[in-house]
Formats: sequence, C-alpha cells, structure tokens
Amino acid sequence: MVLTDSHAHLSLVAEELGLDALGALLGDYAEAWRAEGGKEGPLILDPGVDPGDLGPRLELLAAFAGSRPFLRLAAGAWPSAQNLASPEASLAALSASVAAASRRGIRLAAIGEGGLDYYHGEGTRADQAALFEGQLALASRLGLPLIVHSREAAADTLAIVAGAHSSSPVLIHCFGYGAEEASAFLDLGCWISFAGNLTYKKSEALRQACAHVRAERFLLETDAPYMNPMPRRGRPSSPADIERTYAAAAELRGASVAELAETVSRNAHELFG
Repeated sequence: MVLTDSHAHLSLVAEELGLDALGALLGDYAEAWRAEGGKEGPLILDPGVDPGDLGPRLELLAAFAGSRPFLRLAAGAWPSAQNLASPEASLAALSASVAAASRRGIRLAAIGEGGLDYYHGEGTRADQAALFEGQLALASRLGLPLIVHSREAAADTLAIVAGAHSSSPVLIHCFGYGAEEASAFLDLGCWISFAGNLTYKKSEALRQACAHVRAERFLLETDAPYMNPMPRRGRPSSPADIERTYAAAAELRGASVAELAETVSRNAHELFG
C-alpha cells in the first residue's frame, strides 16, 4: 500500500538507498495520487533541518520529471551544533531561504523541523530555546504549521509552545513520550505524529500514547531514513516501509489499516494543504 508519510527526509533517503530507489518511490506515490484523483491521496512531507538545505532538496526533486502534487515541503533549522553556533544567524538564513523560495513561486507547507534535543545536547539550552522560539515566530508570521522535534525535552517543549500563544498549528513529530505528555500536548491544540519506533520492544509508553491520541490530531511518519519499523530496525528506511507502522497503530487503535490510512491522509491534507 502507498500511504501518507508526514515526515520523510527524501534527500537522505536518496543518499542511503540511491536515486533509483527514490525515483521508484516517487513514481508509486504519483500513481496512487492519480488513482485517487488528487482528493486526499497519500502525501509525503519533506522537512528541512538546515537553513540552506531547501535549494539542494528542490534541485534533487526537480531531477524527477513530472508533477509531484503529493509532495509537501518544509524549511527549518534542527538544533545542531552548526545551527546553534548563532541562533540569530540561523534564523536570518532560514527567513532568507523561505523568502527566496516564495519569490520562485514555491509554496511551503510548514516550517521545521525545529525544537529541542536534550539527548544530543548540542549548544546551550538557552540557545536551543532561542532557535525554537524563532521558528515558532516565523511560522506564525507566515501562517504555516510548525514541525517540532522534541527529544528528552517534553517539559520545556510544552512550556515554549504554551508561552508562544501562536495561532499556527504545531505538530510534534516522531513523538517519543507517553500518554500523559500526549494529553498535555493535545491540550495545547498540538498534532502528534508517530514513527516506526512504535514497533520497538521497549516502546510500551509510546504505544499507550498512540492508543490515546484522538483521531483528528493523529498522524504517522517514517522519519526516513531513520526509525525503520520492525523487523527491519537499524536499516535505512523510506516511505515504502510505513505500512508496518500503520499496521501496528491500527491494532493499538482498534481500526483497520484502510480506516487509519483515510484518517491520516485527511489530517495531513488539512494540516499541510
């Protein structure tokens, strides 16, 4: 099945699996889109991680001829050491990249991914917060959703989102917490997306959260080329692997894969346009 993937780094998929694999994947999604007549067909959201990566990503995707109406693009600054060396400069570069895309007639679907990562612990927490808050403000100015990365930083992520009072939708991607944290994010109006780690042995709290999130705020993703669902954990993933995550989520939520596919696709179209 070809299924909506709300977060896949397609340029990294190409690096890991090759251009031929990426071309075949995009062809499958194009065919599925045609079969659906474009109405809530399966989407892929390709996020950004560095202010300067949008141009190269666009160049890569342009190498595949034909219309790609199923693709949605985002631009963001992940909390890496490079981006945190000067949050102000990173935010200025990101704004310039977004403006340049707009002048070319390229419509972004979201800002991100940006957020907090206390697992890798790059930079100071103050610098991580500044880079995150700046992207929240940018998303709000542009009227776009913000895709949020949050790892071992639930409390601070919640506090920053709550304090921003932004009117823009917020998506917590590759959700990595439990049902209590999911409830807190939902209370703020956030959307929550689950990835292939839902299938991992030690992810019981994550599975409880997956069963808990209400349908209208629920999404699924690969985070490709990472988070390959079982039994292929540790190998590079692509959106072609997402059906196993759908199957696991469907069982947890007492639904069929087809029912969940309809829900996730509808939500992705609503969030990303």
